[in-house]
Amino acid sequence: MTSPTFRRVGGAALAFTLAVLPTSTARASQPEPVSVDVTVTEGTNLAVATSPRDGTILFDLQGQLFTVPRDGGTATAIGGTNLDPYWPSFSPDGKLIAVQSLADGMFRIRLVTADGRSSWPLTRGEHDDTYPAWSPDGTKIAFSSDRAGGEDIWSVDVRGGEPRRITTATTAENQPTWSADGRSIAYVQGNTIESIDVATGVVTTLVPAGQGTVAAPSWSPDGKLSFLRTGQGGRTVQVWQAGVVRQVGAYTDVFPFPARWSSPTELVYGANGAIVVTDVVSGSSTTVPFRATFTLHRDRYQPKARDFDTERPQPVRGIVGPALSPDGRSVVFKALNDLWVAPVGGTPKQITSDAAYEIDPAWSRDGKQIAYASDKAGTEDLYVLDVATNQHRRITSLDGAEFAPAWSPDGRTLAFQDHANQTLTVDIASGAVTTVLPGSFSVPGKPSWSADGKVLALTVNSAERNQIQLVTLATGASKVVEPAPFGSVSTRGDDGPVFSPDGRWLAFSMDGVLWVLPVAPDGTPTGRARRITTEASDAPSWAGDSRTLLYLRNGALRTTTVDGGGKDVPLRFTYRQEHPDTRLVIHAGQLWDGRDPRPRTNVDILVVGNRIQRVEPHRPDRPRDGWTFLDASGSTVTPGLVDVHNHQQMRSKTFGDRQGRLLLSYGITATRSTGDAVYRAVEDRESLAAGTRVGPRYFMTGEMLEGTRLTWEFARPVRDERQLALELSRVRDLDYDLVKTYERFRVDWQARVTTQAHRQGIGTTSHYLYPAVANGVDSKEHLFGPSKWGFGFAREASFGGPYDDVLQLAARGRMPFSTTLFSASTLLADDPGIVDDPRVRALFTTQDKQALHAKLLCAQGLGPCGFLDGTPAQARRDIDVIKRLLAAGAVVVAGTDAPLDTTAVSLHLNLRSMAKYGVPPFQVLQSATLLPARQLGVEKDLGTVEPGKLADLLIVTGDPTHDISALANVQWVVKNGTPRTVDDLIGPFH
Repeated sequence: MTSPTFRRVGGAALAFTLAVLPTSTARASQPEPVSVDVTVTEGTNLAVATSPRDGTILFDLQGQLFTVPRDGGTATAIGGTNLDPYWPSFSPDGKLIAVQSLADGMFRIRLVTADGRSSWPLTRGEHDDTYPAWSPDGTKIAFSSDRAGGEDIWSVDVRGGEPRRITTATTAENQPTWSADGRSIAYVQGNTIESIDVATGVVTTLVPAGQGTVAAPSWSPDGKLSFLRTGQGGRTVQVWQAGVVRQVGAYTDVFPFPARWSSPTELVYGANGAIVVTDVVSGSSTTVPFRATFTLHRDRYQPKARDFDTERPQPVRGIVGPALSPDGRSVVFKALNDLWVAPVGGTPKQITSDAAYEIDPAWSRDGKQIAYASDKAGTEDLYVLDVATNQHRRITSLDGAEFAPAWSPDGRTLAFQDHANQTLTVDIASGAVTTVLPGSFSVPGKPSWSADGKVLALTVNSAERNQIQLVTLATGASKVVEPAPFGSVSTRGDDGPVFSPDGRWLAFSMDGVLWVLPVAPDGTPTGRARRITTEASDAPSWAGDSRTLLYLRNGALRTTTVDGGGKDVPLRFTYRQEHPDTRLVIHAGQLWDGRDPRPRTNVDILVVGNRIQRVEPHRPDRPRDGWTFLDASGSTVTPGLVDVHNHQQMRSKTFGDRQGRLLLSYGITATRSTGDAVYRAVEDRESLAAGTRVGPRYFMTGEMLEGTRLTWEFARPVRDERQLALELSRVRDLDYDLVKTYERFRVDWQARVTTQAHRQGIGTTSHYLYPAVANGVDSKEHLFGPSKWGFGFAREASFGGPYDDVLQLAARGRMPFSTTLFSASTLLADDPGIVDDPRVRALFTTQDKQALHAKLLCAQGLGPCGFLDGTPAQARRDIDVIKRLLAAGAVVVAGTDAPLDTTAVSLHLNLRSMAKYGVPPFQVLQSATLLPARQLGVEKDLGTVEPGKLADLLIVTGDPTHDISALANVQWVVKNGTPRTVDDLIGPFH
């Protein structure tokens, strides 16, 4: 073992060693489940069907099927918690139930016996089959499917077999319903309802486009058609008969499922929290009372041990973008906020040593130069390092961010990407820039050059999978190819595809492991991909021999060959957490300590090192020797703020060094990731802990665990049990602070992930209330956010909801909701000066300033609004949901979804929105301080201002216990015992 060497940067000592270091901290004990029964009498977005045999009512409440007698009473749960059903309906004989189910990872039409004891898939394949509807004779089921590319109506025999396509238009058709004679099927197309003659294919428009939107048609036995219409006043039931449309029933919060005909004159449906029966002749309605009981299994587990004070060396796991040199002898990578080169088997050496944000190092084909991105000149630009002379040369200086450089084979050109998700090239000699691919909402992967320099390959999101795009530079022509049938590259980051230097292979990570795909010179596949590793594998890079590949395995480096057979690259080094030698006295005019609703006055807070030593009445005669005094006698001290829903790596390459400074300058001393590129996340956490980067504490997670279809670049599709085990190994080895499962992740796997996470002492989160809350998931993101279903507010909110089911499940299950109030941007109209704040001027990019200004114009009614911008009415409605959750005893914590919402500023707007529309200031303040610390399992260290706690403090002018907007009037922010002013933070970018 070599002797360690040390370097001190910003108070952090870094040690390098080849010793094998432990890869995990002490783990928590086995979780102990606690069962909680929750009985509810109202439902939010419940779907209803009736049995033709005996009138039994079937309803889907929060993803659990129940049956209840026709006259109401105690409901019986059927079908289990893993069925994940949607759009239920009885067969004409009442013996079977058809549902749309995601139980096995794809939407299938699934049949369930009426007692719920057995179920089986009727459709199969890598397609989404949705919205089942029984034929009148019970022999067929019509459904929507994308199995032909678009969305069409299909039918399938209930005994099985191949589905038959019914509609063939280029438009999307869905939500079918059979006519009583079985000759035609009505469905939704755009904002109309059409009907197709099954035998002839003749299409007739029944309900033309009008105001609002239409959905959920349902034929009656005598030829009437019910459907739903949604407008500004809510959602109502309408009935079409012989071309005439009228509203039936007075309910305006009708849930977005078909109103089912129990007779030619009677409709049964869900609305306003109830099961409703409406007579379409008289228009009178009654409700069917029910009592439905959920059994929740909530884990008690010990949070993982986090030692914020240790001075022991910690293993560096945050190795980002490692690249093997052409001669196979050296590795370049990012770690601890700098770039490093290490001989294979040797000690790493820094090639940058500054506070700038460097990323994406890449070797030239001859190994003489390294390209990378850095914001050392203010914004992220491309640089080239001459390895022999150690000279750095700036290549780009555009207004924005440039990163992900890739060398052309002749060394004359760099391909790269920018903040707008464009792919471009730059001529190194002249600086001339050419656009290769325009930007889009979807973030692409890093580009790679073909051996002849004629083609770029990169990962893009196509058909909800991470597929490979090949672009011919001379013509701009491009095509998308699958890495494997229905397969996805693991992430659109560093996971490939990467051309081998000889152009014969594309290497990439898929299903969590490395594959090589044989290709023609232009990247067109010439055979099937072949797996070459079996452990969790990311970030492949080639040696010049086109045979050897370097990759990351959960924070460790390994090599393999195209024929398999990997071996470890013993490259490990350590860092030490930053420990300031602070001896600080803060004289606070007011102190809100995080626990008492009322602030204390005229106190001294003594900070030694990184912790609060004492909080006591102010002593004007206190000895000053050896202490730094901070006069906050005209100010208020609070705990530092926490943003519990943040995607810190989503735009880290664009923000660079500004991001952490921006967050701190607004008093945010901790962030909680809810989905990020994992190796960048680990590197960020380590750099912030070591003090080599300025910013808040960072509680990280990796990519969201997702089903086989995905959208976001920070999600990982999981296709099978083997891969699930690999993803759990990554959670363990990289010491996640949280695991997030996303929209289409199977609920049985979600339960398994939760059990494993709790064994490690960490929480899990998702977008779903149930069955997540029944399976031990710890929290829910968003009051109502995007989901796997095709309607906007998922199961947790409707026009008038949430109702008692949501409130009780959240409260009794102790499942916190994060706010993510995009509608809070309307409060910019109350304080337009935000857009000209010095922090905004100095630390926002040009593009972020433009986006914030557009939000202000929207809020003032002077400009167009983006799809995420809200209205004052929406803001009031959102806060009404929060107030109802709080009144029920549920927990709400403040989060933003930044940078999808405005970084740092949006947390203050969330808090102001809550306060403006009636949440008491004490509850608002705790939502961003004590409650997040409790949720993260760090209440003994953070969240309040008390002796023994970490010194993460916010010092502001004004009194936020009466005026929440005072939280933005930051004078000082103290993180880990180190005080900084706003000027300190924005200084490098002023």
